[in-house]
Parts: sequence; C-alpha cells; structure tokens
Amino acid sequence: MEERDWLILLSLYKEKSITKAAEALFISQPTLTSRLQQIEDRFGAQIVIRGKKGICFTPEGKYLVECASEMLQKMHLIEGTIQTLRNEVKGSLRIGASNFFTRHKLPELLCQFRDAYPQVEFKVITGLSGKVIDLLCNHDIDVGFIRGDYSWADKKELLFEENMYIVSEKEIKLEALPEMLRIDYISNKAVRTSLDNWWKDNFSKAPFVGMEVNSVDSCKEMVLKGLGYAFLPDGILEDTDQVYKIRMVDKAGESLVRRTWMFYHEDNLKIKLVKTFIDFVNSIDVRSL
Repeated sequence: MEERDWLILLSLYKEKSITKAAEALFISQPTLTSRLQQIEDRFGAQIVIRGKKGICFTPEGKYLVECASEMLQKMHLIEGTIQTLRNEVKGSLRIGASNFFTRHKLPELLCQFRDAYPQVEFKVITGLSGKVIDLLCNHDIDVGFIRGDYSWADKKELLFEENMYIVSEKEIKLEALPEMLRIDYISNKAVRTSLDNWWKDNFSKAPFVGMEVNSVDSCKEMVLKGLGYAFLPDGILEDTDQVYKIRMVDKAGESLVRRTWMFYHEDNLKIKLVKTFIDFVNSIDVRSL
C-alpha cells in the first residue's frame, strides 16, 4: 500500500463519490478506479459498493479507512522524526486555525516563519475552533490556533486577549439594546454561551436578533453600514475608528474577553519542526501581526 492509496480511501469515504474523490485528488476517474481495484485485490475484499446515489463502504472498507488515518499519521511522524535526527527544520507542518485567525494573523505568521526556515511547507485547514480541536484530537494537524476558551488536556499557550465591545455606527444607550436590531455572526459554543450569560445578567427581555452572518468580518461591515449593533472583539476594530463602542463587563465589573490560544500535543515537541514552530510563535507578539 502506497501513501496515495490511503489518501484515496479517505477521499472516497469523505466524498461518497468516485468522481468527486478523483477531482479532490486531482487524478482521473479511471486512475482512481484502477487503484481502488488494486487495493481490493490486495486485500481480497470488496471495499465499496457502487449505487445510483454514489458509493457506500463495506465493513472491510470502513476498517481500511480507519487504518488509513492511522497509517498517514504514522508516516507523518516517521518523516518528522527523520528530519529531527538530521537536526533539520524542514518538511510539512500541518496547521488548523479558526477563520478569524486565518484571515488576520496566519498569513503574516507563516510568511515570517518561512523566511527563517525556507524548506518548510504548510498544510492549513480552517474552520470554527471546535472543528480545529477535533482535528487536533484526531492527530490530523500538528498545531491548532483556537478562538475562545475550550477544555484541552494537553499543551496550550495563551497568545492574546481581546476585550469585547457593544459596537454601533452611532451612539447608543445600553438600556436601549433590547429594542434595537442586533447583528450576530456564527461563533463557537463557548463564545455564544458567554454572550448569552452577559445578556441574561443585564436584561430580562430577549434580544431582537435581526440578522446572522457567517463571519465576524461580515458582521463588522453590517455595523459600519448602520444596519444594527453587534458584540465584537476589539481586534476586529483596530483598522477603523468609525464606530461607537461600549466595553462589555460582567457583574463583577471585569471585562469580557475573547482569548486566542495555540493548542498542541506535548509528544509532538519531539519533532524538531513542530517544536521550532511553537517556539517561534511564543517568541513574537502574535496580536501585532
């Protein structure tokens, strides 16, 4: 079994379609079908069942998909260990990052790191922080950049904190919020719970949420157009002074904050590339990027 065979199995399981899997892997459909037949011949078992609505995996096929994840992770560790033994900082670094971090911090961070270590390649997966943590738990990535406070039993570093603000294009009064249109953006459960608790501490009436957008950047743009108010971290406001904002505090008078973390597995520090990258991130002011 070659590495590409394990990748084929994972892609087929994800896409549930030979055509889509071939497109995702940038190979022809006949090539993928031929490789799949060779895998089935190798193990003497049918791996997938083809139907009008796509493919489904046999029990043997599902088992091989589980093995595929383990084998690719093992290969990644082997490659990293070989580079470590050679005392080289090179190879492929797998990174997961929240959408906000990817947009505002990650490009400059990776650019600076590759300037220092030009033989490093990056594989980046983006999404909500919960998805990034799932990838990290499954060892599909080496380092995760997380927005919000999540439980994590392994190593983590706090990169920076941002105060949360009530933001509007024009001046508003705190007590008037229940009657005003609020703009929300899709966020993780931890952030949503924190904001919901703050609302319950301050108001007995439900908020008037008139709009929900898919990102904090879109939310800010809606506020700048005067379409409503929103709860936003101050990091998203650094490039504009066109808004009115009220700092959000809890019942004890403490500022509500949104934290950005770097999560990773301590065992991965044995790989020189991963350790070098983590040390690099800890050595700079990530918020200023």
